[in-house]
This record gives sequence, structure tokens and C-alpha cells, in this order.
Amino acid sequence: MLKPILMITCVASLLLFREASAVDAGALVHAKQTLASAVTHGKTEELQRARAEFATLLAGERTSTALSYWVAVCDWRLVPMLTQAEPERAKKLCVEGIAACDRVLTAQPRDAGALALKAGLQGLSLTFFPNLTMSIGPAMMVAYGTAAGIAPNDPRVAFLMALSTLHTPAQYGGGAVKAKPQFERAITLFAAENADSTAADWGHDDALLWSGRCLGQLGDWAGAKARYEQTLALTPDHSWVRSALLPEAEKHLAPAAAEK
Repeated sequence: MLKPILMITCVASLLLFREASAVDAGALVHAKQTLASAVTHGKTEELQRARAEFATLLAGERTSTALSYWVAVCDWRLVPMLTQAEPERAKKLCVEGIAACDRVLTAQPRDAGALALKAGLQGLSLTFFPNLTMSIGPAMMVAYGTAAGIAPNDPRVAFLMALSTLHTPAQYGGGAVKAKPQFERAITLFAAENADSTAADWGHDDALLWSGRCLGQLGDWAGAKARYEQTLALTPDHSWVRSALLPEAEKHLAPAAAEK
């Protein structure tokens, strides 16, 4: 007999498959491709186009939890890119992303992916609502713990938890030391994943590059360089890694190489 957690995961996957089938699969895949390209090239305008594609699809399928989830993913990516240049738009998208996750959770309260993504957006919201830190912070930790309990092998849940740990001050239980093994576990889970073209399949390269950033904070620039190279093996044109992160690691390693 299947264990309860596995049964829940199977039922959730079946519901997502049925729902994705109700949406125009070709349009959904195209929107996902637009999103992936935008992330790879670091283009805000392209990312906003991807969000618009998902939003247009959602307007025609308002009960679609899959499309609400993808809109929230776009918002999670857009908010950090717009915070300095367009703070009011970033704030609006952050609020809308949380609302999109809430729509998913209203229909599917045990959707671990939406629960973890909402917590990630709540973390971003603290830039705009710093006075809510003492209430949102603990709520995020509860949400991550619940999501991990529902779907312990979901790589995106593991990645978002690791990213939150990295950005949490050490005095509150976070920091690079604690985040390092969490990123490693997320990377292992991503490597074992086999998602289809309409499923939630983002995050593998994110986990690799943020693992690299974590290692860089710990002074392990050789390890960081290896992670960035793994990211490029997966996503060869990733502009942030190729133009900034990898050169930074190589710059830190150059003095040691010169001494040999």
C-alpha cells in the first residue's frame, strides 16, 4: 500500500496533469519557454512578456491553479529585478504573486510548491513591508516546514528553503554555513527529477548558481567556480553566471594560481 505522503503526491500530480490538459498545452509550453529564455538572458522586458503570456492564459482559465502558480513564479523572478528601478511596480507584483499562490492554496491547501513559493514571495515582501518582519518571518518558517513535510523530495521546495536560509541572518538561524548542505540536497533532488514539458520544472540552474554564491560567501571559490561551470553545462547562455559570477570566482582564484 502506498504511504499517505506518496498518495498525496500522486493525487496532486494527477490533478495537475488533468488541469494542464484543459489549458492549451502548446501555449503553456511557449510561455514556459519565454520565461526560461528571459531568465537565461536576464532580460526584464522578456520576463514581463512571459508573465503577460501566463496572465493571458489565466484570463481564459480563471480556475487554473497551474497558471496561477506560473504567474507567481514570474512575480518571484521579477520583484528583485524591479525593486530598485521600479519599487512601486515591484511591490505590486509581489502582492499579486502572493495572491496567486493563495488562489492555488485555496483550491489545493496541501500544494507544497505553492506554499513554498508564497513563503519566498513573503520574504521578498519584507523589502516593502519591513514593519511586518516579526510576523511574516515566523510564518515563512512554518510554511517552509509544512511544505517540506508534504513533499520532502520536491527540489523547488528544498531550493527555496535553502535560499531563505542563505538570506536569513545567522542570529536568526540562517547564513551560508547552514544553507550549504540545503543547497546540496536541492541539487541532488533536481538531478533525480524527470518533469514533463507542462510541469513545474524550473530551478535546477538556480540551485546550482546560488550554491556557488553560498560557497563564495564561505571563501570556497574553487567550489563556487565548479558550481558556476555546472550551471553553464546545464544552461550554456546563462548571462549572470557567464558575465558576472564565474569571472568573480576566477578573479578570486587568480592569485592562488599565480603562486603555483
